[in-house]
Amino acid sequence: MKTTRIDFVDNATTKEAGMYALKYGWAFAKGVSRDINSFAHKQPWVCVAVVLIVAVVTGSMLVAEARMERDHASKEMIKLQQQVEQLSCAVEEGA
Repeated sequence: MKTTRIDFVDNATTKEAGMYALKYGWAFAKGVSRDINSFAHKQPWVCVAVVLIVAVVTGSMLVAEARMERDHASKEMIKLQQQVEQLSCAVEEGA
């Protein structure tokens, strides 16, 4: 088993602190990726189900938003058509 030495730096400069953050952030990302990969190999159907559920929920939300925008636009169009009809009636009566 290989042991590594842990360095504790009390007075690190900003550059050194940034390098430590990058180094250990990269190690954390690799570890999380490795854990997700091993879980996906052990339980592939769970991952497929999660992706499917997220896709269906996201799609439903996007469709609902598009319908809401369409309904709002239709309502505004009807309101404008009524105003045009009222103005044309007023012009015809005045003529």
